[in-house]
Amino acid sequence: MNRANMEPDKPLENKDILAKFARKCQKNFLCAALFVFVLLSTVAAQGQDLTVASDFYPQALAQRLQKIVESSADEVQPLRRMCLVILDDLNNAIHHLEHNPTEPSPALERLEQAVSAWNSVQKTWTIKTSVHSERLPYIPSAAALEEISLALQRRISIWKLLHNAESADASPITTLYHKTHDDVVRLRERTIAVEQHFIASRRGTERQMGQSWCDYLETRSWLSELEACQQSLAQPIRRVSFATPVIPVEVLQTLSHRANTTLHRLESPTLTDGQRAFLNHPTISTWREELQHWSADLVVPLDILRYMEQYEATGGATDMKTLVQLIDLLSDSKTAEFRQLGEHVRTQYGMANFRFFISGALLNNHLPEAEKGTASFREMIQDQPVFGRRQTATEVAATLVEHPTRLLTTLNVRVDLATQSRTDAMGTQLTNVGQASVVATKLIELTERGFVAEPCKASIVDHRMRLVRMTTDFDRVPLISGMFRNAVIDQYESRRPDADAETRRKILQQVRGQVDRQVDKRLQPINHRINGLTQHLDKEFGLRVVNRHSQTETDWLISSWDIHSRLTLSSNTPPPDTLPGAFADVKFHESLLNAVVGGLGFEGKQGSIREVKELLAEKLKLPDLARPDENDDVAITFATHNPVTIRLQDGRVEVTMSIAELWLNNQSHRDFQVIVRYKPVCDSEGRWVLERDGTLSLINVKAQILLRAAFGKMFPVSRPIPLVPTMLEADPQFDYLTTGHCRIENGWFALALVEKE
Repeated sequence: MNRANMEPDKPLENKDILAKFARKCQKNFLCAALFVFVLLSTVAAQGQDLTVASDFYPQALAQRLQKIVESSADEVQPLRRMCLVILDDLNNAIHHLEHNPTEPSPALERLEQAVSAWNSVQKTWTIKTSVHSERLPYIPSAAALEEISLALQRRISIWKLLHNAESADASPITTLYHKTHDDVVRLRERTIAVEQHFIASRRGTERQMGQSWCDYLETRSWLSELEACQQSLAQPIRRVSFATPVIPVEVLQTLSHRANTTLHRLESPTLTDGQRAFLNHPTISTWREELQHWSADLVVPLDILRYMEQYEATGGATDMKTLVQLIDLLSDSKTAEFRQLGEHVRTQYGMANFRFFISGALLNNHLPEAEKGTASFREMIQDQPVFGRRQTATEVAATLVEHPTRLLTTLNVRVDLATQSRTDAMGTQLTNVGQASVVATKLIELTERGFVAEPCKASIVDHRMRLVRMTTDFDRVPLISGMFRNAVIDQYESRRPDADAETRRKILQQVRGQVDRQVDKRLQPINHRINGLTQHLDKEFGLRVVNRHSQTETDWLISSWDIHSRLTLSSNTPPPDTLPGAFADVKFHESLLNAVVGGLGFEGKQGSIREVKELLAEKLKLPDLARPDENDDVAITFATHNPVTIRLQDGRVEVTMSIAELWLNNQSHRDFQVIVRYKPVCDSEGRWVLERDGTLSLINVKAQILLRAAFGKMFPVSRPIPLVPTMLEADPQFDYLTTGHCRIENGWFALALVEKE
């Protein structure tokens, strides 16, 4: 369905105008030719109009499909017809959803069939990377096809749940409008009764358990809000027309949402039978009945689709926050269909937004090389002092331990010992030579807290000890020397098994201790950096790091992490593939970047460019950002809606700044946007950097030349963003590595470690 079908009057008016124009220029060949050209252009434009004007329309998805339709590449031809059919069914489904939200659309079944056909093509699609450029026709990558498939499946499932939610018997917020001061007082009294039931008459362990129940049901927060509401209602009434104080709509919404949440917890399916019986106490049941009167559905289900499409079109932190809040309201709804819809949408936008791949080859390349050393030692064996010299040869290797849910590697250490020792006792000196081979293993796991290592395990695979020389103080005394030597040898042989066992125990103890100390010494600074980063994300941006899925294969450590806060979403698109030749691969989604941007608090922020740079330098721990520039004194006020947004698409990093006001050269410039694009390139030294791509884009700006010059100095081409970590350049161990295989598509940024050549 197109705009012509939605607005039947407009095409008729166009036809009337064109008909009058044709009659006036029948005798003029040039005008007739112009008429034919305009007519054909109008028809062609109407034929290519594949979208509808609707808040529910998936603009971002439609643009990706339209991009394939417009491609002239031979490889894309089988997809073009499928895209046209999908676009037409999308139009029909949206039109049906707007006019008949409670009834399923026939177009949904056709879209499901289209997804099946699309997946069949996707399985045989061999294009691994996009070759799109300004000069070549667009060819989607395998990840781009998968993204379209997931986007279609996501909408089909959400639209189906929308039909159920719209048809549900829900209580709208209008049911709350008749609430009065007496209702607030009654709810507060019953909340106090519940808290006293849990705590007042209990002691010891029962009191602690009661406090846990109060925390679970948030009775203290309930009382704080109800007390604040009572105080506001107790203010003098300024308008005579109000017989009783009126509760503001915002307060009604807050209390209703809290009632929904509490009722959801009281009826949670995770509660045990004993817990449910405990919550059936008359005091709690009376409170539950009162909460039912305050419970209402605060969201129209179709709103979730409207804001979902808006978020996908912009990717901004403000739209993300709005969508999260709507999801929370739906998830805590009293209506089961609403809750199901909210949790489903949360799942669709809850995929991991940070992934990394580490090869076993990289781990082995950075293990300590084989070491040899000589040292003196002194031990007590069988209560006798033993001293001598020890030659040690150590080899280290790492083996990945296959596991479906954990990141595990085993450090294998082989230690070969050669010793020459002497024991002095009772006028006798015994000289021994020994050889021992020890194999030690240490299991190491990577978790959210960093590397966690189990105690070292060791075993002796070879141990030999022999007496090579014996001297006594009686060697020059006839008869006695022989007798004495025989007695010493007999004693030596009788004590040898115990001495060997004690020697083996000491060797194992020393090897285990040395391996544990060396591993801890290497892992401690890494764990310190990991913990510092997670604490920084939590403190500055409110972001928590959660390990979503980890897997250890024969040659790879593969992990997916979710870095989010209560008001942010995660990924909803598939990541790009890891290409051959990579030693490691790191991938992150634009939702993570925009979550960080949202934590900077730019919404409506006022200040100078210098203050903005200092804030970024402090929050991101990048002091170079605060270096002085020419326009540091320029005053800026960011927009309150999506002030800064980062998109990762088609090989480009796009940064959009929405500015409410900018003072430059004593002139005010209001309500405009600046778009800066970066692309990955190699600099003159062969290092990968992000370089500004082309000119800046200024939207809704009259003083183009002035602002273009100002922002050109703020984002100069001469200041690229390095993509080679300083660690690679500072540590000689990484001399053979550099960054490469940079992929920016489908909302993902991926960068690999590869050999320099």
